[in-house]
Amino acid sequence: MGFLNPWLLLALGGVGVPILIHLLNRFRQREVEWGAMELLRRAVVMRSRQIQIEDLLLLLLRCLAVALLALAMARPTVKTSGAWWFGQGPDVGLVVAVDASYSMAHRPGVASRFSKAVRRAREVLRTVDPGTPITLTLMGDRPRILLRNVAYDPRRVDKVLKDAQPLPERLNLERCLEQIASLVDELKAPRRECYLITDAQAATWGELSDLARRGMDRIGAAGGLFVLAVPSAGRENLAVTRFELASGQQRRGTLARYVAEVANTGRTPQQAVAVSLNLDDRTVDQKVIASLPPGARKTVPLFARFERAGPAKLSVHVTPDALPTDNVRYAVADVREQVRVLLVDGDPSDKPFRGETGYLATALLPKAGRQTSLKVEKASWPAFPAHRLDEYDVVVLANVPDIRRSQAAALHAFVRNGGGLLITLGDKVAGKLANARLASDGPDTPGPLLPARLGDRTRYRGAPDRPAEGWTIEPAGDHRLAHILDLVPAQLVEAARVEQFFTVELLSGARTILRTGGTERPLLAERSVGHGKVLLLTTTADRDWTNLAIHPIFPILLHEMVGYLTAGGRQEAFTVGEPLTVWLGGRKSDGGVTFRDPARREVAVQVQTRDGERVAQLDEPTRPGIYDVLAGEGAPPMALAVNVDARRESNLACLDAPALAEGLTGLPVRLPADDLDLAEEIRQLRVGKELWRMLMLAGLAVLIVEALLAYVFARRVRAGEQAELAGTRRDLLSGRESEAA
Repeated sequence: MGFLNPWLLLALGGVGVPILIHLLNRFRQREVEWGAMELLRRAVVMRSRQIQIEDLLLLLLRCLAVALLALAMARPTVKTSGAWWFGQGPDVGLVVAVDASYSMAHRPGVASRFSKAVRRAREVLRTVDPGTPITLTLMGDRPRILLRNVAYDPRRVDKVLKDAQPLPERLNLERCLEQIASLVDELKAPRRECYLITDAQAATWGELSDLARRGMDRIGAAGGLFVLAVPSAGRENLAVTRFELASGQQRRGTLARYVAEVANTGRTPQQAVAVSLNLDDRTVDQKVIASLPPGARKTVPLFARFERAGPAKLSVHVTPDALPTDNVRYAVADVREQVRVLLVDGDPSDKPFRGETGYLATALLPKAGRQTSLKVEKASWPAFPAHRLDEYDVVVLANVPDIRRSQAAALHAFVRNGGGLLITLGDKVAGKLANARLASDGPDTPGPLLPARLGDRTRYRGAPDRPAEGWTIEPAGDHRLAHILDLVPAQLVEAARVEQFFTVELLSGARTILRTGGTERPLLAERSVGHGKVLLLTTTADRDWTNLAIHPIFPILLHEMVGYLTAGGRQEAFTVGEPLTVWLGGRKSDGGVTFRDPARREVAVQVQTRDGERVAQLDEPTRPGIYDVLAGEGAPPMALAVNVDARRESNLACLDAPALAEGLTGLPVRLPADDLDLAEEIRQLRVGKELWRMLMLAGLAVLIVEALLAYVFARRVRAGEQAELAGTRRDLLSGRESEAA
């Protein structure tokens, strides 16, 4: 037991006041003014023993009341383990949240960061007794609740913690704190405590967001909030942070170039880092990075030749280290037997290169009639509705004046199901009509198809002393198609010019790939729609507005566009925890679709209808790797790549105690020191059960009982005295009558 106001225990000296008053009253002399009082004194003496007992009882009650009130003012407390003596249930409830993001899997020696965090969780739980309400959860991209508001059972908790493993996810602190605050509110205990056990990774804890700070404020207001940082020896780590197709075609018999980005997030140089590319579980290429300085990133080109059609599963690996989770990254290639391209001419002509698709067809197939894995067909825009889009992989709309609503809906479904669409503009295009058909929501076109809303046409006007030359072409960011300009000498790129184009306003989800030099306005933009992509060239594909069609870079750029569009959205990697959505299109699924994860475990999901299309979705993939999608008997399987989020989690730098304390300044957070026994420190920080209310009520109750007994005793004494006095008077009267007789 302890006291919050121990100096007020001096008030216990007040117990002597009733005793002193009692003693003073006992020795006080009485004066008798008339003789008859001696008769009363004799009556009182006869009852003196009873009166003494009653006086002592009242004295004890007065002393007890003073003692109880003095103790109440001193505010005594008892620990949780002793509260049951006072008829109380568990006084504290715990929420223990362990960081299980994949940085916690780092194992530079015998123990990983996660195993150290589990040991700390056990130390925290040893500070409470069996039966105490507890909640145990893991923190990743979202909380994983292992035990929820249950009575503490050491054996059960030990088994749960023994089975717990780090997750291949980043730590989404904001999302976790939001649910942890609700878990703290659920606890049925007068005092609630929350313990966040983490490695204090600098990327997450260095600069807390406003949402995270609000979550900690909420938890701190509901109970005590503790942040326990586990020791993190070492931070050396190699990670594959990017893996994607850089150039080439994903067709049978072709060679594709991939790039893998390897990062050294540690503090020492890494030597002879091996980077290998696997295709369908066999190594097809390998490179060695001679030296990778600390904090540096290196992009490595890797090549794969596709010998058969169908989904190809690729993975890139680096030299194993203490954190294997981010040493591998996955990708999927949908290898085609043949890519079919439909060129729709908005201004057809019988003369060579006078129509809108002449240069496009020549750039794609320089030798007409040659049988290759690329098949190109041309059609005039009035004949376009007669073509079935599901027979093609890429559709090119070149200066098409109008697209009917039914055609727009068909194009939308074509792209969502993985098709590629390239739109080039020209003088036949009406901006307002194109916006109404392809850049707005409507009953027949769920969502915009164009990457941007078309504005006015802009024409280059040169200086008065020189003829018009046009704008140059510049890359607008890090994009596979923008890197094509790096393959050509700068003087040759400078020769490509644009004299006229449409100004555009990018829609949500769109991005600029190429822009016009000097204006920074989009020249080539893209937008993903379902599993497919749409490219918008804001100038012409012939020589009317630009010389790009006769520039050496044009065939290279056009082939890369076709390769990029045929890759589709299915080949873009997802992230662990991100929903996997598959647009089924014309696939027969018999009401259900099965997702098979890398561990060969299968999850069946129901087919849904979204925007008029049939889709299947796996809400939260929990493992990195290649997922197979089985959509009905006889249907070819699809493949999806799922990777870990290596943007922040792979940097293993952690905050030390002073830096963590500084980052948590102003928050209701306690940071127990690492150099003390954690369980003992928690017990010292925990106030315990306060008894002042109980003692105050008991003291008041004793005073009330004392007052009632004093009233009863005094009334009884007066009644006895009156009876004795009446009897004495009767005796005196009878004696006088006898003497008179």
